[in-house]
Amino acid sequence: MKSWQKIAVVTLIALAALGVRVFFIWRERNAPAVQKPQPQERQLTADEMVIPRKLFIDDLKSAKALDGKTVWVQAGYELEYFPYAAHRVNFAKSQGMLPGMQALEIKDMVPEAVPAKIEDRIPKGDKQIFAVFTMPGDKKEYATAIGYEQGTDSKYYADDIFYYDDPHTMYKHWPADVWQTVDQHQAKVGMNELQTAAALGVIQQSDSSNVGNRTVHYDAGGKKWSVTFQNDKATSVKQE
Repeated sequence: MKSWQKIAVVTLIALAALGVRVFFIWRERNAPAVQKPQPQERQLTADEMVIPRKLFIDDLKSAKALDGKTVWVQAGYELEYFPYAAHRVNFAKSQGMLPGMQALEIKDMVPEAVPAKIEDRIPKGDKQIFAVFTMPGDKKEYATAIGYEQGTDSKYYADDIFYYDDPHTMYKHWPADVWQTVDQHQAKVGMNELQTAAALGVIQQSDSSNVGNRTVHYDAGGKKWSVTFQNDKATSVKQE
């Protein structure tokens, strides 16, 4: 074979190889795209769609904006309350702990020094700030701490311990029998963790952080409860 023929053969082979390569590139670019399965986003529950309103209370003046308004206890069995009369908190006569969802009509906000023997979950500071209130069907006035003052500093917890809107409206999707149980501060099989906390309070312990799939122990104002949840439904309810 002559030299020019050899060169021609090599050239043809190279062109053929290039043509094959071009074909595969064209086919790859024009082939239908393979759709990778997309992970499905978890749908929010009706409870998760509810966002309690915040007022960002951070001083006595903004706290007094609650005067004359009704609030509802969000931090059930966490707030100790006392009689209030003659512009003084009577620390000698504790009335116990306020249950969750309890309606309070705010009358005033007052600072007052707290005796050292009083133990609660809000720092004493120089003075605590007390919400003075009445309850439905009871004209007597009571007081519970919602914050404290220390020197020129202050801290308020109202946004964490109160609902500013009626939870019966906020969680209107809860069945009537569940609301009846919550308002009686009881728990029953079938309730979820949020409903159970609304009924039995926020003083609770569990050896698991897997909300909705664990056993939770509640202290509801001295009454002990143990509730086991699976798939965020109570499967066992025991009063200890």
